[in-house]
Amino acid sequence: MDSHAIMLRSLPSMIAVLLALASAACAADGSDTDAEATAGSTTSTAPTSGGEIDLTCASYCTAITAHCTAGNAQYTGMTTCMGSCQALAVGAAADIAGNTLGCRLYHANVAKDAPDVHCPHAGPGGADVCGSNCDGFCTIAADACPGTFADDAACQAACAGYDKVEAYDAADMAGDSFACRLYHLTVASTPLAMHCPHILPDSVPCGG
Repeated sequence: MDSHAIMLRSLPSMIAVLLALASAACAADGSDTDAEATAGSTTSTAPTSGGEIDLTCASYCTAITAHCTAGNAQYTGMTTCMGSCQALAVGAAADIAGNTLGCRLYHANVAKDAPDVHCPHAGPGGADVCGSNCDGFCTIAADACPGTFADDAACQAACAGYDKVEAYDAADMAGDSFACRLYHLTVASTPLAMHCPHILPDSVPCGG
């Protein structure tokens, strides 16, 4: 048998080997491509901010007005909340104590399940959790009613003398109490600055 005949007889076997090698190479290339695509998909679709807290006055005021209502209400609405909030130090999303927006936002969110406990902490005063009541009061007063007190020390001294027996809520419009003065302060943080005199010790209608 000549060499030409031998080559012809061997040709089917050679073709089969080449097809097998090509198939294996394609499978390997496909696996790599799929792995890279999967990895790329995981990276591109992973949330970048899903676990982050939206630490803004809008987020805080939305939460507290939704979760703190009726006898637990801390503001008369979004306007007084936004006006009061702008005076607060932002702080951090991890804050659960201290006179910050972060602390109040945390308590406003958990107030959904326990409003009686957390609404006062989330409110403008802070209820000795998100700062002392006088710290919250004087922080907002300095922004909303500048010049009403000579300085922070004068505000703190006046606030220390206010009767704090009554727990604050947004319905405390009259009476010689801290709660009444805090209500009028939140209203004064809006364009209704005529309420600023009502936060003073000799305030009317807050009893002075």
